Amino acid sequence: MYRLTGRKRNLIAFFLIVLFPFAIFCSKQIGSKNGKTFLWQIQSNTNISYILGSIHFLKKDMYPLNKKIENAFEESDVLVVEANLSNDKIAGASLLIMQRGMFQGDRTLKKAILKKTYTLAEKKLKEYGMDISNLQKFKPWLLAMTITSFELMKLGLDPNFGIDKYFLDKALKKKEILELESVELQINLLDSFSAEQQDKFLFYTLKETSKPGKDVENIVNAWSEGNAFEMEKEVYENINKFPELRYVYKKLIDDRNEKMVEKIESFLKTNKKFFIVVGAGHLIGKNGIIQLLKNKGFKLNQI
Repeated sequence: MYRLTGRKRNLIAFFLIVLFPFAIFCSKQIGSKNGKTFLWQIQSNTNISYILGSIHFLKKDMYPLNKKIENAFEESDVLVVEANLSNDKIAGASLLIMQRGMFQGDRTLKKAILKKTYTLAEKKLKEYGMDISNLQKFKPWLLAMTITSFELMKLGLDPNFGIDKYFLDKALKKKEILELESVELQINLLDSFSAEQQDKFLFYTLKETSKPGKDVENIVNAWSEGNAFEMEKEVYENINKFPELRYVYKKLIDDRNEKMVEKIESFLKTNKKFFIVVGAGHLIGKNGIIQLLKNKGFKLNQI
């Protein structure tokens, strides 16, 4: 397998556990048998709840999940996800993505991005047997998402086996389901980046998918073993080497973390038990959700 090193490897890991479609893959059961998982118990004055770092694309053989995770879900009254993409909402979400992700009027992809980015995109799409002329109405962020999805599917990954989808299916008609954000909010965020930022986002996505298969073994092992320190190291150790994407990182991570924590805090003031599923990349680091909750006085215990 092609092995990424240095900052490329870390940028890939960052994209995989933060950006839509938020994906990581591995070949062993999630959660080490005798160690920690990427699940935290949260103690407030009124209840005990749980927060799980999520993986949104997986393979069928990843299941069953660790019993610690399953038991925490069963104990909870409410499932909370970043965005509710249960089966009855997928069509509406897809329509919204296409409406917001497509250029109107005479604007085109070729006019919106630099020549070097366009050339890379054209080459990548040819690998899929696609002609870039048929995608001229795609905004750069939507094309970046589409290409990432293609690459993941080539690796045998499926959103139908993602952690969020798994628990949404289990909660249907059994538990209350709430959102930390919404599909519309996430789409609006991606669509809010400037033309230059979208170009850079697409360019780096194309550069990082220039080889078939990505070695994310270290980040996956860190997740499986509940090793938040190692995951943080893998993801962020070289993030400052990409100053041109710093604003993107802030909007996609720090700003969203603060708003999600505000909502989580409101949940924890009730008497209900919540099982919160959020992208694993949002939990780690000094500006991560876990640390922000601790800063507010909540007691968290990784289990």
